[in-house]
Amino acid sequence: MNQVSLIGRIVREVEIQQVGNGSQVINNTLAIQRIYKKDKKQEADFIPFVAWGPVAKIIADNYEKGVQLGLSGRMQSRTYLNKEDETVFAVELRVEEVSLILKKKSEETAKMATNDK
Repeated sequence: MNQVSLIGRIVREVEIQQVGNGSQVINNTLAIQRIYKKDKKQEADFIPFVAWGPVAKIIADNYEKGVQLGLSGRMQSRTYLNKEDETVFAVELRVEEVSLILKKKSEETAKMATNDK
């Protein structure tokens, strides 16, 4: 069984790309917070994800860097040649479903919170 669900924040600005056959694709990374119980130190794991077609369009049209999302899909591995003609091995989440968890704090919301103190 290959089924994965992750909750995290989008790391980079969302850019949708057109590929050779007219398909749309997004490649980005999800930052997933983890807490070590011993010293309460917070760290994050950075999981690459890819979304194709209608799912890519939904993400591009509705979400931006910093938004917390729930992504569901499957893990996949692939190899490709980079610009230096070296073989690169990649593991990523292939997104099949997306859910908004928490909107990014807008600048105005942050200003209002600061002014209230």
